[in-house]
Amino acid sequence: MYVIEVIPFIRATTLESLSYYSATDYPTGTILTVPVRKREVTGMVVNAEPVSAAKAALRSATFSLRKLTPQPDAPCLPDSIIATATALSKTTPAHLGSILFALLPPDIRSGVRDYPFTTNHTNTECDAPHVLTATAHDRHIAYRSYIRQAFAHRGSVLFVVPHSAAVHTATEALSKGIEKRVVTFSSTHTKKQIAQSYDAFTDFSTAKLIITTPNFALLDRHDITNIIIEEAASPHYKAKTRPYLDARDVLTCYAAATKRNVLFGDTLVRTEEEVLRREDVYATFDEHVNRLNFNNTFRIATPPKPVRSEPFTLLTEELRDTISTTLKAKGRTFLLAARRGFSPLIICNDCGHVLRCQESGAPFTLYTKQLPNGDEERWLYCSTSGVRQKAFDTCPVCTSWRLREQGIGIQKAVAHVRRHFPDTPIITFDHTSASTHPKALRLAKQFYGQKGVIMVGTSMAVPYLTEPVHTTGVLSLEAMRATPSWRVEEQVLRNLLMLRELSQNHFVVQTRDPDDPLLQHCKRGSIDDFYQEEINMRQMLSYPPYTTLIHLTWQGNKEQLKETEEQISAALGHIDMQCYNSGRPSKVPVRHALIKVARADWPDEDLVNRLRSLPPAIRIETSPDRII
Repeated sequence: MYVIEVIPFIRATTLESLSYYSATDYPTGTILTVPVRKREVTGMVVNAEPVSAAKAALRSATFSLRKLTPQPDAPCLPDSIIATATALSKTTPAHLGSILFALLPPDIRSGVRDYPFTTNHTNTECDAPHVLTATAHDRHIAYRSYIRQAFAHRGSVLFVVPHSAAVHTATEALSKGIEKRVVTFSSTHTKKQIAQSYDAFTDFSTAKLIITTPNFALLDRHDITNIIIEEAASPHYKAKTRPYLDARDVLTCYAAATKRNVLFGDTLVRTEEEVLRREDVYATFDEHVNRLNFNNTFRIATPPKPVRSEPFTLLTEELRDTISTTLKAKGRTFLLAARRGFSPLIICNDCGHVLRCQESGAPFTLYTKQLPNGDEERWLYCSTSGVRQKAFDTCPVCTSWRLREQGIGIQKAVAHVRRHFPDTPIITFDHTSASTHPKALRLAKQFYGQKGVIMVGTSMAVPYLTEPVHTTGVLSLEAMRATPSWRVEEQVLRNLLMLRELSQNHFVVQTRDPDDPLLQHCKRGSIDDFYQEEINMRQMLSYPPYTTLIHLTWQGNKEQLKETEEQISAALGHIDMQCYNSGRPSKVPVRHALIKVARADWPDEDLVNRLRSLPPAIRIETSPDRII
């Protein structure tokens, strides 16, 4: 008989490991189905020893071990995955089981499919990570050469993209001439497509190009020699659920553990990668460009000062003229609207009350819906809690009828565009009209299938626009800046550059501040100048990469907040942290703490262990994009 120690694969688990007794000896890394309370979960064996060697511990135990049923031919995780999870546990305040749960593909961690068999990798050395900053067109040219060089040395390439929409784009751009070697993985694949992908993945007769989203990126093959992280600055790489892993960090650890080459590529890579490139920790792929070149016109349109006697118009005269010229030439126009719904805020004119969700305390967004009979329904929706209800006719506080809509949502933007171009087909692309991947593809196909058409969409539309558009426009630069992130400058410039590359003829940005430095960088394509300004700012404010940020969040009434804060202070001891209230109104008060760790002191295993000991009710995120 043997005592088997197993790490359960459970999301956000606080269990480090569980012990069972078994008649079978399982090697480390074996994936088993084990009983946990009244259910069965998947777990990994981390230790096995004969009962005779653990007699003393078993006699002194106050509980009895549960028996494992025999599981012949149980699959094993490769050493590379275990080594990656172990490395991540040094910087992530979560238990190893929770990290492994996040790393494995959904159908493997649920037990539906076994981990594909592979022999251990044979790589003995690798180069420093490389950085490629270029337009998408130039990156694809570089990637094709890079992939064929790997194939020439019989090496497979793992090509990771941030979301499912980019899988199709990458496949179209990179598969010409090597169609039979391309394997794709995506959460939007059908069961049949997933099965075909696994079959192709386990065919070791030839090297493969594996194009995948982060969910499937930790499927290992012994012959993978290169990892490409495309759109490396995309926020989609950062997970929104515990343990809040960043796929870029995961892949960097994975590459280091398996001696594989890594290439970060984007129109504007993160400042963190650029700093490491300048310090020669990372290398430059091919030649570094100081400026990006675009073959279109860039215009800044400033709206006139509002006059009370004149109705408000969202489109400036310059943007209207540009759209009219494009429509006359049977061209297509894409307009970026930064906010959802009809109006992002509803306020009572008499008492000043803001209509908020009772569950989350977040302001309601107003949506409109056209009925088949021509009538219009108005709904209030909270994106935080998902609550949806009919719009109020009167203020719930003072019963006033004077409810005022504030802010410009995408539905109101569409109404403004339709007012100026009543005879033009207008397509709305947002989370309501494109609620699923197939619907989004249909809208994109509809857009490219017509001439003289306008699409008004949020940022979620951009990945689906895979062909050039005659004219693109940003309806409000100020709305793009409204994201409460410390890296908002970097994100806004990246989005502007991506939209400008998409534009075939004209790119127009509407703003009340035509002297905004980001617009000047976008106009000239001067990415080096932007990086220098951003690096200086981050050094002054002690932001990454010069520090590592750790963000804690907890909620409760006033006494509970104080008690939790004292508990955190006691657990962290001498470690400095800055505590502050959430700036976002909520039904239940929320409080945050921010810890900054100097670059030279990270990773700090003692701090990570202290954070890991805190109750699961406290949300802990390392390297967050938002700290307010």
